[in-house]
Amino acid sequence: MDRFDEANSARLGLICVQERIPEDYTRWDIEFTVDERPARLTCISPGEYGGVPHGLDGDFATILNVMYLEQGAPESGIVHTTAYQLLQKAGFPDSGQYYQSLQESLDRLKAATYTASESWRDHKRQRWTTVKFNIIERITAETQDGLGFGSGTTLKIQLARPVVESIREKYLKPLDMSFVLSLKRSLTRSLYRVLDAHRYQPGLENEAAAEFRINLQQWAQECKLRETVPARIKRNLESAHKELLERGYLLSVEYEGSRGDTVIVYNFGDFPTTTPAPEPVIEVIPDSPTTDMLRQYGIAPSVARKLIGEYGEKNIIQKIHKFEAMLKSGYQVRKKSALLVDLIRDSTGKYADFTDSPSVSKNTKTPTKSPTSIKEIKAEEEQINRQIEKDFLDLDNMEQSARAITQVRMFVGREVPEPALKRLFIAMQAGEVRPYEVYRAVTRAASELRLGDFAQEVRDLYGT
Repeated sequence: MDRFDEANSARLGLICVQERIPEDYTRWDIEFTVDERPARLTCISPGEYGGVPHGLDGDFATILNVMYLEQGAPESGIVHTTAYQLLQKAGFPDSGQYYQSLQESLDRLKAATYTASESWRDHKRQRWTTVKFNIIERITAETQDGLGFGSGTTLKIQLARPVVESIREKYLKPLDMSFVLSLKRSLTRSLYRVLDAHRYQPGLENEAAAEFRINLQQWAQECKLRETVPARIKRNLESAHKELLERGYLLSVEYEGSRGDTVIVYNFGDFPTTTPAPEPVIEVIPDSPTTDMLRQYGIAPSVARKLIGEYGEKNIIQKIHKFEAMLKSGYQVRKKSALLVDLIRDSTGKYADFTDSPSVSKNTKTPTKSPTSIKEIKAEEEQINRQIEKDFLDLDNMEQSARAITQVRMFVGREVPEPALKRLFIAMQAGEVRPYEVYRAVTRAASELRLGDFAQEVRDLYGT
């Protein structure tokens, strides 16, 4: 079991299993019970994008979650990739037809709005909550020729906040990607994902059930089929059942009862996925120490992450030191968080001499001016670098290694093969290489325009 998927998305079955849907299928709405309480799940998707997410959309949504985990599950929720890499990971050929399918799928995943009412598991607090989201919040694509996707298209895809939080809290289920990619039809792959998710119940994510039974019409809703007639439901799922039986994942598919009372019973075969899955070992990157510093002064996590993304950690730390100096000098402020945010965003120099500002009391002392000499500036930069190093080294080795490998991926991920990156990560975990040295080395190479040399060094040391 070498991969994991986000458990809420898998269990709720957000993607219709059908390969093709009618043009007017732009909404589905199901009601069910969770822990004997009423719950609801709704999807609304504009018709111009091809209706509700379906077919191959499930393959790409799953691969995005897998790639997000592989990239360290950063707090930003962003997956950096290319159209070519996405197709390769999903097991599809490098062809114009599939690039078009990818583009259409990402558009649908961005356009469709889901509302999970009292049915989204808050793993950290062990409770059911209500969330509203789009599987993809934002897509940034850079294409080489025209508007369509191609092998050279680079992508920056931001995943839904609820999905990101679930993954970072390790609310995951095992996913046998090798088996998924070996299945011939998207219908079979989609049914497998929904079916396999129902084998892992909340609180028992590492224990797979040997049998699963459910009312047939309710199962059609779980699969997001529009059919309500039992015979038609059976016919829609027949080819997927056949392939899963042939592959040994299912031992049998049986039907009990008749008409509206029909129950479908799945018995799972003696297949590797039936064994207890290992505890997830993933490279989830924690909030940066700089984010924690901002949060200490009352700045919301989302605002803190945005500020770091816009201004950079080095600049933010410098402004925090300046802010703390202002407080020590006697400044009295109504709201510390507001002053700190304003100080970070200021580009006019209004705080250069710590002069009065509208948000600061006039009964203040005049602090020392910011350093102006080259010697003072260098001394301040060294102090900032020492603080960054201290914050980094305060993390445990796993977190240091995760942060370092993500930095390497961000700068030279395209130039260094994934096996080499994994070997580098293992070396850092084993103590053979200090993660901070790797982190600093790639950052220094980027500032000195030597990323090519750095990538070659990694390939030479870890590429065999």
